[in-house]
Amino acid sequence: MEPLRLYDELELLRRLKLGDHTAFEMVFLHYKSQMARNALRLLKSPDLAEDLVQELFIKLWEQRSKIDTERTLGSYLYRIASNLAYDYFRKSVREHRVQDSLYEVSKGTYEPIEKSVFDKEAKMALQRAIEKLPQQQRRVFTLCRIEEKSYQEVAELLNISVGTVNNHMTRANTALRTLLAAAEISAPMLVIMMAR
Repeated sequence: MEPLRLYDELELLRRLKLGDHTAFEMVFLHYKSQMARNALRLLKSPDLAEDLVQELFIKLWEQRSKIDTERTLGSYLYRIASNLAYDYFRKSVREHRVQDSLYEVSKGTYEPIEKSVFDKEAKMALQRAIEKLPQQQRRVFTLCRIEEKSYQEVAELLNISVGTVNNHMTRANTALRTLLAAAEISAPMLVIMMAR
């Protein structure tokens, strides 16, 4: 990979910010191999690395107006790739927790009709509890847990910091646990519902 001269890169960034498709293609061709190697090193899976690189360049195009021309494009791309990998790991941990909780619940006696009724009641209780949250907590919780957006995506959507998203989620989870406990939702079902 032949390095881009600083002047060329600054010109490419300027053109990319203006929506120039040719500049985007040049950036993609220049950085895709390097980003693929970085993604593979982070994720240890060729398929996941390929998905990450695709998402990385989609984000670059979607957020092109936010590109900081004071930084090198390589460091900007690496930061986005690292955030995407972090989001993948966080989502993976959450999915494992849900699977473990489901396994624990399924070890007991299975009563399909009662379970169906309980699930419906539990979902209604969760919905009522979510509606009692303050507006911003409710928005953050809904985007993160129900729409499964990453903290980074929610921060950008709501124009707040990732730390603020984390604070809202912590408070929302605490409030929902209290509200659902008051509604007498059992602990295993509460874990499953809160992990969604």
